[in-house]
Amino acid sequence: MCATVHGRDAARSATREASTSRPGTGALSPRYRGGRPVSGRHLFEIRRGVLQFHRPPDSGELVFLCWPVLVYRVTAPVLRVRHLNIVEKVVLALCRAGVRQPEDIAAKIHQSTELCEHVLRQLRADGRVDQVGAPTDRGVEALVTGRVGEEPEYVVTHVLQDPLTGRLWPRAARDLVFQRVSGVGDGQARLRLDSAGAPRPIAARIVGDGTDLALPRPPSAQEIINAVGAQRKAELARKAEQFTDLRDGRTPSASAVEKDLQAVSTELVLPHGVEVRRVLDTGRPAAEYLLLWLENGSEPGDGPQVRDPFGLDPNPMLRRLLADWNREDPGLADAVAQATDRSFARITEDYRTVREAVGRAAETRLVQRLGNELRRRPGTLKLLLGLEEAAARGGESGVETVAREAFRLYEHLLRRLVAEYPPPERPSWDAGNQTSAWETVKAALKRAAKTLGLDEPHRGGYLGAMTLSRTAILGYPAAYRQTRDIRAVINLDKGFVRDLLPYALIAAADPNSPHRRDHPLRALAGTRPGLLIELDELGRLRNRGSHNTRDATVEDDVEWCRLLALDAARVLVSMPPPPPERT
Repeated sequence: MCATVHGRDAARSATREASTSRPGTGALSPRYRGGRPVSGRHLFEIRRGVLQFHRPPDSGELVFLCWPVLVYRVTAPVLRVRHLNIVEKVVLALCRAGVRQPEDIAAKIHQSTELCEHVLRQLRADGRVDQVGAPTDRGVEALVTGRVGEEPEYVVTHVLQDPLTGRLWPRAARDLVFQRVSGVGDGQARLRLDSAGAPRPIAARIVGDGTDLALPRPPSAQEIINAVGAQRKAELARKAEQFTDLRDGRTPSASAVEKDLQAVSTELVLPHGVEVRRVLDTGRPAAEYLLLWLENGSEPGDGPQVRDPFGLDPNPMLRRLLADWNREDPGLADAVAQATDRSFARITEDYRTVREAVGRAAETRLVQRLGNELRRRPGTLKLLLGLEEAAARGGESGVETVAREAFRLYEHLLRRLVAEYPPPERPSWDAGNQTSAWETVKAALKRAAKTLGLDEPHRGGYLGAMTLSRTAILGYPAAYRQTRDIRAVINLDKGFVRDLLPYALIAAADPNSPHRRDHPLRALAGTRPGLLIELDELGRLRNRGSHNTRDATVEDDVEWCRLLALDAARVLVSMPPPPPERT
């Protein structure tokens, strides 16, 4: 039961080489020729199991990987920061205040004289107080910072090297913990993980199966120091997060840990490389596999993310390594792509489910406000549901979409109004066989708007913009008398608000119009006297115009668009259903 990168025969050769250096550990003897490493093929087998330093999540759709690493057992310096304990801090503070005799200190803090004598001896031995008990500069600094030591301490630990790129992981492990493998086959290792409730059987893809690898050079002394230091920083950063109280802000413990983190963040560089190499024992590397997993990101659309196997995210190196190995291992690239596809499919399904739920709830709410007659207006209902979906989506783009859907609803309304309440064949300003002057027609349109009770827009607004359609407006009476069909005058299927509004105003308020008393636009104008101004603002909002009076980033505009659209929908519901929708 072994997994090899290049086959069983070659694996046996690699096993013999490993056994001569460190039996049973998978250790390798690096060899170099002419300054370049000899090919280190057939490096990896699963002998003792798979390394596992952190417990994966007990739930969720995870993709497990057996990741090849070269493990070095090293002696390396770490920066240990020791803090004053409470008794040391109080004794040092009393010494600074002039209370320096053990019996006087004991009386102040209600402790034994022997304990105070012991603390003073320690402070004196560390150079924190002088012979008479007065704090030294080091003692004052320790009292201010709370720290009494930042000296390097040498520890025995393990560092990990990527065999493909030669980069050292920014992590270190005191102990190697192996998870037993129950079987290997088809490029996968079968494991049984500890989880809440019951063991969890998994299959982990073996990364690099069939990849041609060469044994990289061993890491330098400084690289090892940096890796061990990065592990310490990551641990302290995690402690600082754990000590954070979201209700009451940062706790004193978090502040203390952050001070340690600041101290360790200064790169630990030992000046004498020769001495460092004498201390550091890089030893021979062991070729092992490390358990990694891909997990869905915290934000929708993130896709699968590779997690730090030490439980110390973020680990920026992992994303780079995944990209490097994807180019070398087509099977890994395919597994990542499949995980991405599954994540996208799940997000799509979740979105569809939520969208349907939003649609059902929105339809119920709209029917309650507009009546059951809305269900007989599928075109109007569809536009309203599109608006509600955009409102539920939220964000700046959602606000723009809400404005766009509200504007489309007014286009739908005006097309219906012009089709079913056409303007008169001979409006009051018609000059018969002669074309009326544009100023005469424009004045008539303004009178119609005023008759309906509509406020005049600023800077002309839609009334001023109608100059772009004046040829059609001036010529409509003659064309209408010839065809008796308003569709010969204007394309109702593609007409926009600016094109349709003049004909609706004429039909609703011109003295010669047969619809001026019962035209639905009269009711809408009574509800919204500022309609012409609001349509102008709505058009600017949907297009994100640089001079719009409303801000598309303000969520209040969503409700404004919704209310404006609902008033248009009330008019549509009050009208008979159009022929395609009549039942």
